[in-house]
Amino acid sequence: MLCLNCGTEMISNQVITKKSQITYDMCEKCGSLWLDAGMLDEMAFQVEGSIEYCEQEKDAVPEAHPLKCPRCDDSTLAKVKFLESDDIFLHACRNCGGFWLDAGELNLIDQELVKIMPVSGKGFSDFVNNVHVPYWFKRVQRKSSETDFHVDVPPIKGARLEKATTDVCPGCGAPLNLYEVDAMKFEGCAKCKGVWLVKDELRKLKNRVGGPSLRWLNDEIDNIEKASVIPNGLPCVRCKDTKMVSVIFGKTSVVVDWCPKCHGEWLDRGEFQTIMDYLKDEMAAAHAKDIEKQVAEDAKHVIEGGPESRWAEILDAKAALSALVNAMIFEHGALFDLCTTVSRTLP
Repeated sequence: MLCLNCGTEMISNQVITKKSQITYDMCEKCGSLWLDAGMLDEMAFQVEGSIEYCEQEKDAVPEAHPLKCPRCDDSTLAKVKFLESDDIFLHACRNCGGFWLDAGELNLIDQELVKIMPVSGKGFSDFVNNVHVPYWFKRVQRKSSETDFHVDVPPIKGARLEKATTDVCPGCGAPLNLYEVDAMKFEGCAKCKGVWLVKDELRKLKNRVGGPSLRWLNDEIDNIEKASVIPNGLPCVRCKDTKMVSVIFGKTSVVVDWCPKCHGEWLDRGEFQTIMDYLKDEMAAAHAKDIEKQVAEDAKHVIEGGPESRWAEILDAKAALSALVNAMIFEHGALFDLCTTVSRTLP
């Protein structure tokens, strides 16, 4: 592992005590640190709970030169706020959970923790200083190249690799793998990060990953096969002799490639997440009158049958009804004030 700041090879440190084992990589030239998932909690002053959830709040100002994760071959570190601080920003990998800290940032973290909560321990000094070291303290130092390991970046965040398949990626020609996320299986490319979904799997995957709140947003998915298409020449993953066609997904820039024969769909790298973000924005901006139409449509599907199973249609109708109630509450100030007052009075 090379230092992301100065290019010097990092030194891997393994600290062993009677109670725990800590590992970290440090640049002895500029003092930067790489901490694998869980190590920031161990290295900083000890507090109640975890301090690593700060990776969820991304800094709004994008960096001119994003840093690459030293563990994940294909992941960029996100610049994030540390807890609620507006002054301390760290770099976190959303794939492996590791943190990159510039020299001195761990001290800033400790100073911030002292301000906001009870702390214990000596933090980093317990592991790197030679003062007050009990006889059972042991530290092993090696070049990072001797201890480096890599973390796979799945095509969809949180997916778990299961096994290789006999199918081939239509984008780069690499073998496709079988992945699992939220108890649903799909095929993806480990090289270019594309995703292959058979008929109706995009809807199912959206429901699994997005949760109940997005179940009723199906119009753009249903319209994929109804929109104007452009031939693209990509071979279908399943129908080897059929070429796929392209269509724009909703109001996004995502180009969905689908097979007119088997109705399977191919999404390039990151496009599934773009679709999910778009649908979340659509849900947040939806007005009650628009949702009313969807509630009626979903209720009709429950009674007369729709593209999904009866139980799935019931869940769609329930999600649409819940969205309608929320929209009506927020659109009517008096009703919102009443609900807020009632919630505050409840035990």
